Amino acid sequence: MEKEFEFAVGMVFSNELEAYHKYVAYAIGKGFGVRKGNMFRNSKGELTRRTFVCNCEGYSDSSDGKEKKFQRYEVRCGCLAHIKYKVDNGIYEVIEYVAEHNHPFIPEDQKHMIRCGRLISDTCKNVLVDMNKAGIGGTTAYKFLANEAGGSQNLGFNLRDCQNYLQTRRSEVISGGDCQNLLNHFHCMQLQNPMFFYAVQVDQDGRLTNLFWRDSLSKFDYDCFGDVLVFDTTYRTNIYEMICAPFVGVNHHWKNTLFGCAFLMDETAESFIWLFEVFLKSMGNKAPKTMFTDQDAAMAKAIRTVFPNTQHRLCTWHIGKNANKNIPHLYNNPGFKDKYFFRLMYRCRSEDEFESTWKEMEEEWHTENNNWLRRLYDIRHKWSLAFDRDTFTCGITSSQRSESTNNVFQRMAKKTLRLIEFVPYYEEQLKHIREVESQDDYASRGKPKLQVSSNGILNHAASVYTRTIFNKFNAEFLEILSEKISSVTFDGSIYLYTLKCMGNPRENIVRFDPADFSISCECKLFEAKGWLCRHALKVLTENMSVMSIPSAYILKRWTKGAKQGIIGDEFHPMSPGSSKFNRFSTLMQQSFELMNLGAESVNTMEIVSKNMENTKAELLSYQSSVGMTDEASNDDNEASVCDVSVLDPLQRKGKGIAYGRLKSSSEKKKKKSKKGTLPMHVESQGECKYYFSKIFHLCYMMSINIFITL
Repeated sequence: MEKEFEFAVGMVFSNELEAYHKYVAYAIGKGFGVRKGNMFRNSKGELTRRTFVCNCEGYSDSSDGKEKKFQRYEVRCGCLAHIKYKVDNGIYEVIEYVAEHNHPFIPEDQKHMIRCGRLISDTCKNVLVDMNKAGIGGTTAYKFLANEAGGSQNLGFNLRDCQNYLQTRRSEVISGGDCQNLLNHFHCMQLQNPMFFYAVQVDQDGRLTNLFWRDSLSKFDYDCFGDVLVFDTTYRTNIYEMICAPFVGVNHHWKNTLFGCAFLMDETAESFIWLFEVFLKSMGNKAPKTMFTDQDAAMAKAIRTVFPNTQHRLCTWHIGKNANKNIPHLYNNPGFKDKYFFRLMYRCRSEDEFESTWKEMEEEWHTENNNWLRRLYDIRHKWSLAFDRDTFTCGITSSQRSESTNNVFQRMAKKTLRLIEFVPYYEEQLKHIREVESQDDYASRGKPKLQVSSNGILNHAASVYTRTIFNKFNAEFLEILSEKISSVTFDGSIYLYTLKCMGNPRENIVRFDPADFSISCECKLFEAKGWLCRHALKVLTENMSVMSIPSAYILKRWTKGAKQGIIGDEFHPMSPGSSKFNRFSTLMQQSFELMNLGAESVNTMEIVSKNMENTKAELLSYQSSVGMTDEASNDDNEASVCDVSVLDPLQRKGKGIAYGRLKSSSEKKKKKSKKGTLPMHVESQGECKYYFSKIFHLCYMMSINIFITL
């Protein structure tokens, strides 16, 4: 049996770290904790004596007599066990050692709780940080690590250590200034990919007022799907009460995609104009065809100024939400909501039908003097499908789509977040959205099994559309069985087909021009959503014997090849070895595979362990011989600092504008209580400073020069 280690006078250790760790290891084996005791220095300031004591040494000072909310149990009992070293030229020699204790030792099953023996390894720290970035709390992350280690007793630290580390790291992150750290982060992102874009606006004191950023892939997504844009200012996700405003679109799978994000100090027209101009500049001056927003007069003014040719529509989800707040006695009545309110939003085919329906509603429900409804009527062209039915909307006017868009940032809506803490949440959401898109691309390979396999149009649709869009097209196609062509007229150039649906008295007129093979239906499904309606399909399949969808009626944005022919290398980040983070991620992926192979048996584990020890020794030897390399220094230190200095916003609420949204009565009461607060906005456009990413413009000009040269 191996003899138990015991300290003795005369033992020598090469440095303090070795001396301390040896005593700590001995103490934990016995069952007691260690504290660092007295140290003595000579007249030159050189350390000559060092003492480590049992954590039960001495007695607590309870002379203050103050009552505390939390009374910590005291374990000090005057234990004399200690070890003293003489220090000479960094060498530690034991000159005094007392092994006897006056208290019982800690039981075996509690030794892992001894404070001096607890330490979070660098590996565990990296895992905690990564999980925290993914929105996983400290408690859940600790449970995961404890499970991986085979129990908390094998982990080396406890839950409190985990929470303290994350809090300390959070304090360190924001210690240099929230906004300054955020700009440094954006600066690093831009060094990894020059197509990354960000812009900030500050007030006369140098404090942040407005901010916008987007990465390179968001620019590419906007090039593909930027015809329809949803701008949402619903959430306050930060400690400054700044407005979080994501730019959201719809991809070729009819799911959300993000084009960028902004923070605004207030909801003035000036702030929105600045933001929209910056957004337009970052997207190569390409304006959206249609833009959906909440009800806000300042926002509407900014859209008219910056996007004069863009159709401005209101999300029906917001309309319904505001109706529930302002007219709950009507909105919660099915006789009003289903018969009139939803009919006015979705089912009116013409402006005349809308006007007659509105008049019927006023007569039946006596709403002529309802102020909120009158104001809603004044902007009817922005929310009713009876107006601008030729406007392409991607189907966002449906409340389900608007609610889905609105909930993109639901899990990030925490008012205690600082800006630098919000950005990782946003980036994780961005990664998730793109991963879902990749999964949908993969699922759209090949062709589905068709219910009508011999039909040419259906086969063509299955080969070009993504799975989600094909399912919608297929649903329309199957409805042609319930449609009947009741009459056909020809005026010498245009065929007019009148169609009726079984059980529905409403007629639909389809116009077909044989000269250019163009077709249109008064239901306007293609104009609004981008795929042919059942009425047009009925005419094409039965009367024209068409075997494929005319190319003019296949929108590329809905096809499997929606992104083909646009993407270039400039949209992708640099190679995996271009930053410390990317290098770490690459090595982590490789190590997981190595661990899986090594865990197969005892022999494979020994092989992996031996080689890992050899690799570790080689790396330590390399680091000691070359020190910090120029590459690492440039990559991880110099690149992390931005040469623009911006101060944090003041932590107070801006009241925005007085004429903005159609607020509910409860919201107006809340607003009145805030009249003492001052709005944080820039007084004039001339006084504000603009900081655009210099590298982006440099690369943009270089790309133009290269294009001209070619």
